[in-house]
Amino acid sequence: MKLMRMFSLSALLLAIAAPAMAQSAQAVQINQQTAWRPVGVYVAATGGALFDPQTAPAFGAEFGDRIHNNVVAYATFSYFEDLMDQTVSDQLVNVSQVLTSRTGRTWILEGRDRGIGFIAGAKYLFGNGSFRPYLGGGAGALGVHRTISDPRVGDVTEATFDEFNVGAATLTSNTVTRPMLEGAFGVDLDFGRTHAELGYRYRHAYHLPTPPFSQVVAAIGVNF
Repeated sequence: MKLMRMFSLSALLLAIAAPAMAQSAQAVQINQQTAWRPVGVYVAATGGALFDPQTAPAFGAEFGDRIHNNVVAYATFSYFEDLMDQTVSDQLVNVSQVLTSRTGRTWILEGRDRGIGFIAGAKYLFGNGSFRPYLGGGAGALGVHRTISDPRVGDVTEATFDEFNVGAATLTSNTVTRPMLEGAFGVDLDFGRTHAELGYRYRHAYHLPTPPFSQVVAAIGVNF
């Protein structure tokens, strides 16, 4: 009789414990499946090189929020060292030669269009795991400030435009801000709290004498 009671009690305990064990195993499996997934938001520093219209460095910062397993909303602030059209650069070389022949002293006119941009957009991530390709895009604004100078004379931005019609009147004395669109593709890499990215971004600013420009972007940051 005692033996039968012992078996009955053991069976009852196993019946009670089985669902809990199954839930525990399921939780472990879920944790294993989702361990690669970053949680919440990320903040990253970005850097890279512009290839069009000039080869120049670019730096920035990006904030991302994972609003879905496959969708990331992001906002990016960027600084572009030089966005000047190659045509304007070539014109400055010609003007330097003209001034040198006229004045008898060497002129070296150098131009630069520094830019600061803001983009808000979204990326769609494909697949699962720590390595995920993406496509994305967004809209924002680009501010450009032009400087044309000579090593001896200094800033001659307005004079160069007034006398030789080089450049654009809108960029002779102040920073001009216009709307901008962006297209992007690349890969996101997330390992625990480390966020990284390698991608390509193509941007077009409207109503600016700045041609569309492209950039290779690398980013490193932290998941929160």
